[in-house]
Amino acid sequence: MSLVTPLRVGLLGASRIAPKAMIAPIAKRDDMEIVALACRDTDRGAAYAAEHDLTGIDIHGDYATLCARDDIDLIYNPLPPSLHLDIAKAAARHDRIQLIEKPFAMTADEAREIATLPSIFIMEAFHYVFHPAFHAFEAAVKTLGPIHNITGRFHVTIPNRDGELRHIAKLGGGALMDLGCYPLHMARRIAGREPKIVAAKAIEGNPGIDLYLAAQLDFGAGLTAEISCDMHEDIPRLGFIEVRGAGGTVRLDNPVHPYRSCTLHTPSETTSLSDRPDWAAQTTYDWQLSAIVDALTHGTQPPTSGQDAIAQMQAIDEIYRLSGLAALSS
Repeated sequence: MSLVTPLRVGLLGASRIAPKAMIAPIAKRDDMEIVALACRDTDRGAAYAAEHDLTGIDIHGDYATLCARDDIDLIYNPLPPSLHLDIAKAAARHDRIQLIEKPFAMTADEAREIATLPSIFIMEAFHYVFHPAFHAFEAAVKTLGPIHNITGRFHVTIPNRDGELRHIAKLGGGALMDLGCYPLHMARRIAGREPKIVAAKAIEGNPGIDLYLAAQLDFGAGLTAEISCDMHEDIPRLGFIEVRGAGGTVRLDNPVHPYRSCTLHTPSETTSLSDRPDWAAQTTYDWQLSAIVDALTHGTQPPTSGQDAIAQMQAIDEIYRLSGLAALSS
């Protein structure tokens, strides 16, 4: 496609993620601009815009109106997963570029509907994929020869406060949906193929909500994986991805936000941000926006769209089934 700049962006909701995922990165660029925000409470939307210096943007009281504007190119959708399908359909009717926060949908069936909508571009926001620290990790993994095990953990305290969507099943909450989706996605990406889910166990909090979940995966050809996620209150933060193979072990600490702090361990060396200040120069979200512009410029699809998003949700569905928790959309 012929990319017209600046790319005009519409934000959905007064979300906690948008300031770091979109607002701050876009402020650094001259090829994107935020022109509108949709929030069901327009007073809250106006206060949010003022708080984040979004001067002069339009505030809408419903999402469909923003999607229908003829001066919007890209829709950023960080709304609860329960709303992703309907919003994606509305945006696709107007041929919008869509960046949809993970998890892509409530179920694999919904993900399939979204991914197959007639659209220029629909992408799931797995931002870590685009950061050079993760690229260095992947390159190190390739030096191991045959790999036989992947372990990924993402544990972060998420208090059960009133209105906290991660603790509300009908909105698409749960530790796997919010946290465990990362090590699952990393394992799938490293393996380069889809797993059989062998076993899963969960600790349930609110009805249908996994506070903790661990799963065993089998990718065949001697490659297994274990992932876990935990959002109990007052737990230590833990996040890493580790691969063991014939040539040793490679581990990346803090793979989701490596620009804040990270350490890459390989059989031959240990590398941190002090060794690679360029890893801290841009956030994963900065790199994600650059990847979007590059893909649009060259008419390609990014690695976190289409079949990848469907397969990710298929794995999540099966993990929940084996854990004994009901499907979140039921």
